[in-house]
Amino acid sequence: MMKVYARVLDGAVWEIIPPFANDEGEYVPVNERYVPELVAEMIEITGLDPMPDQNWTYDGKKFAPPVPYKPSPEEIRAANVTERDRLLSIATLAIAPLQDATDLDDATAAEAALLKKWKQYRVAVNRVEVVAQGPEWPATPIF
Repeated sequence: MMKVYARVLDGAVWEIIPPFANDEGEYVPVNERYVPELVAEMIEITGLDPMPDQNWTYDGKKFAPPVPYKPSPEEIRAANVTERDRLLSIATLAIAPLQDATDLDDATAAEAALLKKWKQYRVAVNRVEVVAQGPEWPATPIF
């Protein structure tokens, strides 16, 4: 019978070792393919349901899927502040020439309308709650 193995290091699955057959189609046991030190890190998982995969954990008795990473409130806030500042920079770069044209009484009606949209966008971005995970950022004005 062809066997499947999980290579487990420090309680985590590092890789899945699939069965291997030689040129004659005969199954080659894992201990004939790998050095003993590597074989010692392997757990047979043939037929397990669900089948473990990379990054699953192993506690010595059972496998478990990885727990999704949950960012801390500080990480969420930092990421959102970075995104907010990036969006504000884009808005500021878009607003500057439109504001210049308006200040010089040289803005077209389309430029004046676009300036208003960009300013509304910048205000909306600045009002987004940065402590919430996955905040809904306003849509960027279309040129």
